[in-house]
Amino acid sequence: AQPSRDFNRLAFRYNPADNYNLNPHFLIGTMNEVCPYCKALKFKGEAKGMCCAAGKIKLPQLEEPSEPLKTLLAGYSAESKRFLSKIRKYNSCFQMTSFGAEIVTTHFMPTFKVKGQIYHKAGSLLPLPDGQHKFLQMYFIGDS
Repeated sequence: AQPSRDFNRLAFRYNPADNYNLNPHFLIGTMNEVCPYCKALKFKGEAKGMCCAAGKIKLPQLEEPSEPLKTLLAGYSAESKRFLSKIRKYNSCFQMTSFGAEIVTTHFMPTFKVKGQIYHKAGSLLPLPDGQHKFLQMYFIGDS
């Protein structure tokens, strides 16, 4: 285990070969606490009101996903198990996109409300011929 002083700026020195799960400083337990109001899974000792403000915020029940996503999320077939094992990689495909939605701004809020569909916009890698660069068309890929 590394001394805690070595954790300073550790994210900038992340090594995927290290098994961080073996370090007791990183163990935060499992999400086995259940909010009595919204049924959110939480870590032990997590603030009580962070999910639904102790029942003050009511969200509609999530709809069941449509096919084929429902089958892929179930985990029964070989295809589903492969999908679930790679789901983080699939999600990472959107890390170089920008968030798009109709933002509702009725009065000051430190957060915002989204009305309707959320979508991700991906600009082209290069501008069109004779076009100007936009969307900060500069990408940093890799670790060196």
